[in-house]
Amino acid sequence: MKLLIIIPTYNEIDNIEKLIKTVFEFIPGDSGILVVDDNSPDGTAKAVEKMINDYPERLFILNRPGKQGLAAAYLAGFSWGWDGPWDVFLEMDADFSHDPKYIPLMLEQIETHEAVIGSRNIKDGGVEGWSFTRNAVSKGGSLYSRIVLGCPVMDLTGGYNMWRKSALEKISLSSIISQGYSFQIEMKYKAYRAGCAIKEIPIIFKDRKQGKSKMSKKIFLEALVNIWRIRNTDKPALGQFIKFFITGGLGTVTNLVIFFLLADMMKFNEIPVSIGCFMIAVTQNYFFNHFWSFKRATADIKPSFKKWMTFVLFSLTGLVVNVTVMKLIIINFDVLYKFIAQAFGIAAGMIVNFIFSKTFVFKKKKSK
Repeated sequence: MKLLIIIPTYNEIDNIEKLIKTVFEFIPGDSGILVVDDNSPDGTAKAVEKMINDYPERLFILNRPGKQGLAAAYLAGFSWGWDGPWDVFLEMDADFSHDPKYIPLMLEQIETHEAVIGSRNIKDGGVEGWSFTRNAVSKGGSLYSRIVLGCPVMDLTGGYNMWRKSALEKISLSSIISQGYSFQIEMKYKAYRAGCAIKEIPIIFKDRKQGKSKMSKKIFLEALVNIWRIRNTDKPALGQFIKFFITGGLGTVTNLVIFFLLADMMKFNEIPVSIGCFMIAVTQNYFFNHFWSFKRATADIKPSFKKWMTFVLFSLTGLVVNVTVMKLIIINFDVLYKFIAQAFGIAAGMIVNFIFSKTFVFKKKKSK
């Protein structure tokens, strides 16, 4: 099988020449490299063009008029090579964070699989040069994506991935909706949903030594939101989540009204009142979710004490997540007002509660 390696670039003048030479040392003689450059102002494209004569019919460049994003770069690369002699495509960063030494193993595994993923999150995989916080955020993002999408791939966010042409056909590249960081997640999720044979191999991801990272907090947060758009392409959970959110809001109103009447107006001790309000609000939420938010799944199921208790436990879990996320944001970010951190904490807790509730409490009854 003939391999085409696609390397998107933007201002990679410090890395690209050395990377190309190194990659050619690890790939078969009939393999090629396509650099997709987004009009880098630092001269990345010119550096590649000077090397093309050294690797005739093996090194190519696709110049694009401006910075259009990672997803667009890879899709353009797939399109460029689609009608060529290539049977296998490899996505690869230009900054040496993806070590070329893993390519032979990936080629070995692609013989019996449709997709091979360089994974940081399986045994013997990992990262070098990252802070604890950055590593935790990355692993948390991958775990969050796996839970929301119900996808068993351990490293959904990684970008070192090899695809057979047949896998890309099953994914249907024209259906991809992601434009940035979530592109890698969507590709793997759709490959999994399409029944592709996927193999994860352990890699050590090395932080870039030269140049500037393209990742930002904004891009990462956008990816976490886009997970729901990806899921909604074949699993319409967005409507359920909106109803779940409204139900939670009504529960909050109930909690506050009763607390005001008992603690402020009638002067009862606020601790037992708070606990009682929580239980009343959670009970209200349970019935609203059963008969409204998840009514399609629970149409043939009656409310039960066991399900109610499970919902209470998951609500408490959501509360723990809420507090944890809030504290982490306050500790690691210079937020102007603490209520902003609390808002993110509430959102995280609600998402966790929604996922657990949908999966374990309000799941559809299996037909016999």
